[in-house]
Amino acid sequence: MRVSKRRRWADLALVVVVLLAGLVTTGVVTRNAGRAEQRYAAQLMDRYTSDLSRAISTEIQRYGDTLADVATALGAQNDLHADDFAWITTRVSTRRLPGATSLSFVVTAPDSGVAALEDYWRDKGATGLRLEPSGRGREHAFMVFARSFDGQRVETGWDMSAVPQAGQALHDARTIGGLAVSRAYVLAADRTLPAAEQQLSFTLAVPVYFLGGTFRGWLTMGVHGRDLLESTLRAQAHDTVAAELVDPSGGGELIVAEVAGRDVAAPPALDRLTYIGAGLHTWQLRVHPTDRLLEETDRGIVSTTFVVAMLITLLATALVGLLASARNRAMSKVDAATAALRSDIARRQEVETTLRQREQELRQMALHDPLTGLASRAGLDARLDELVGTRPDLALLLIDLDGFKLVNDAYGHAVGDVVLTGFAEILRGAVRESDVAARIGGDEFVVLLTGVSEAEEACATGRRILAAAAATPVRVGDDLIQVRASIGVTTTRDSDRRKELMRRADIAMRQAKHLGTHGVSLHDPSMVDQRRADAQLGEELADAVANDELTVLYQPLVDLADGRPLGVEALVRWEHPYLGTVSPTRFIPIAERTGMIGAIGMAVLETACRQLVAWDAGLYVSVNLSPRQLSEPSLVQEVLAVLTRTGMDPANLVLEITESALVDDRTAIDMLAAFRSHGIRIAVDDFGTGYSSLHYLTRLPIDILKIDRSFVAELNGTPEGAGIADAILRLSQALHLTTVAEGIETTAQAAELRELGCVIGQGYLFAKPLPADEVLSVLLPSSPS
Repeated sequence: MRVSKRRRWADLALVVVVLLAGLVTTGVVTRNAGRAEQRYAAQLMDRYTSDLSRAISTEIQRYGDTLADVATALGAQNDLHADDFAWITTRVSTRRLPGATSLSFVVTAPDSGVAALEDYWRDKGATGLRLEPSGRGREHAFMVFARSFDGQRVETGWDMSAVPQAGQALHDARTIGGLAVSRAYVLAADRTLPAAEQQLSFTLAVPVYFLGGTFRGWLTMGVHGRDLLESTLRAQAHDTVAAELVDPSGGGELIVAEVAGRDVAAPPALDRLTYIGAGLHTWQLRVHPTDRLLEETDRGIVSTTFVVAMLITLLATALVGLLASARNRAMSKVDAATAALRSDIARRQEVETTLRQREQELRQMALHDPLTGLASRAGLDARLDELVGTRPDLALLLIDLDGFKLVNDAYGHAVGDVVLTGFAEILRGAVRESDVAARIGGDEFVVLLTGVSEAEEACATGRRILAAAAATPVRVGDDLIQVRASIGVTTTRDSDRRKELMRRADIAMRQAKHLGTHGVSLHDPSMVDQRRADAQLGEELADAVANDELTVLYQPLVDLADGRPLGVEALVRWEHPYLGTVSPTRFIPIAERTGMIGAIGMAVLETACRQLVAWDAGLYVSVNLSPRQLSEPSLVQEVLAVLTRTGMDPANLVLEITESALVDDRTAIDMLAAFRSHGIRIAVDDFGTGYSSLHYLTRLPIDILKIDRSFVAELNGTPEGAGIADAILRLSQALHLTTVAEGIETTAQAAELRELGCVIGQGYLFAKPLPADEVLSVLLPSSPS
């Protein structure tokens, strides 16, 4: 019995202990659940306050941006008329301007100028305008044009300076040269409404300037504070909070707008206070929770936790596990909700930043070249239209980069862009702040100089630009790209126009390119438009082909070891009936542009092959191919047909192509491989002057490298003079290629080339290009030189 009683007391004690433990645990858990509810409510208040503050700031910024855009458009009107104001302001959409009531154009006048101002603006379409100055002895600000957004009639002619709040906003806007916001007051248009419908509003003002910077007036916008706040609350907080917008400046707090609905039972800890910048003022935004927010945050966790904890008290071992699981689930939901909110805020910020950047880019692109940052053609034209014909001290430099297409072909457009941007930096350093540097095309630049008293000053600027470009080559890997250009210069004349100035500069630039000196050419009335001359010469070239005015000359290719002729190079010449001998450097580019190069090339090839077969002297003939010919798919068949007609062995034919014709042209490389498969050899002419890389050269289907005459001219018996020629010869030996040196004019050059390992040479030392009958004497067997 004693044991039984002890057991009962033990059981009772255990029940009491479990009960007490359960009560303590329930109290602790219930208190924690209540704190979690409060934290959740505080987080929502912080988010809504942040969203609301940011939204109001964004709306004020949007008001300011809209006013600035309209003010710029009004300032651009040389003779502003009521129709201009109406046309411009009708483009303003109020869909994203909540609370906006009207747009007004305001001008200033002293007492003595009121009557004249009234007559002036009546003439500008302000029909029935009557200016009503308030007081005397001060500067007045009259509203002359207005457009209503809310349907309320806006009376023009009243003096805004009579309203202290509006007058101060106008003064602030003119002082800072930007957006100013007034203190809150009842707009004049609202004072006729019943008191219950009136609301505090504020005026936004920006100054309007002429294009030259002269002050023209103000553009103002009235905004209802309550409408703004209610619209923002609906969009951002969905009626979960109440808010007050307070202006604390001016010696006392002034409620700009108030949206009621605060739950008086809500703890003060949930109230929030933040600040918003509005022009020169700083507003307070006071945010309070509403019944709806408290209902959203009351998820019943406290009561549920209490019930569950009391039930789980009977099972002590399960209490900790279930309680921890409930807490973990609750906290996971809170974290997920917080992460989603932060992600949404980050996306909104990213979109807003992207939109602002895009707007800035569009403004920049309108008048500036996006690659170089220089003025664009539109920006240059605007400046030329402004200055040409009004100033006699202008000069125009038209700059065209020489060989830029080869850079693009050899290295790609990315490197080409680097060259363009680098040259743009050179232009920036060569011009003054008052001058204009522009990029008007792919590789064309223009510099507009002001304050030029003599044409020589402009020419000197052009020479400085060329010198700076030559001194700063662009490095690409192991290669250095020299930036060269041709510059045409002209100065203004009486009654000049933009197009005429550009035309003269273009003629001078083409003259500079024609000279081929990478120099500066000043326009002279005696210059002709090279394009017209080329067009005329192209027509005559077509007749020359039909009339057999083109002849073929031959220059021997000799063995440098014994002077024995090994072959000849066929060179075309044009004997014009009136102009005399026309240089190939003049008519070959024209033939390539007009498409006649194919017919000329095949005619030269057939003439040379027939002549070689007629000589029967064991020689080979080298014939040049144009890059334009390499683009013709039928070229291989046409060459083989010539060999068949003339009966010449393909092994005795060498086809010469320029280095630049091969760069990144897969079709041309495949065509050269087809020539080699038929026994025809391929030579690269003027090697070392193009842009091909050594790695690219190892994959080309070629047999011969021809050293350019410019490298031969550098030979002077020193290692420095022979450096490039020696490098080319070593490269040829490594690739098992034959080497031909062009432009040999002295025996010393021939001897040095022979010592360097060059096998074949050509040049005036051996013979100049000669007709077929005269070259026979050179081709006869001769003694070693």
